[in-house]
Amino acid sequence: MREDREVGEVLHISKSGRMIIKCSNSRDVAGLSRGTILVDSKAKSVAKVIELIGPVESPYISALPLTDRVKKYIGARLYAVIDSGISSSSSSKKVRREYSKKGEKVSVRRVRAKEKEKGKEKEKGKEKGKEE
Repeated sequence: MREDREVGEVLHISKSGRMIIKCSNSRDVAGLSRGTILVDSKAKSVAKVIELIGPVESPYISALPLTDRVKKYIGARLYAVIDSGISSSSSSKKVRREYSKKGEKVSVRRVRAKEKEKGKEKEKGKEKGKEE
């Protein structure tokens, strides 16, 4: 079952391009986490929560816009989409990423291929040790 809970009002857009939202009720914000989708009154996805900032009594939300028309939402009220069923974060896969010496990302497939090669080399080394 899906429930929409009012989060607050969009104050402005920061220099970094994030939406700054003033929370209407600090109790409602307590359940929010990074990655929560915020929607408008028509249930259209508007932003994704990045972090909660400011004092606990009256926090602000920094959210990444999911639309190109961000100025249209200044002053608008946003709502959090909360699924009361199984959360999607519990079923997410963990991905191990490796970086090359230059700091570039190496794809997961390449990492797995390298691990297989290393395993084969170890087996060959063990076989050579047994022969001698």
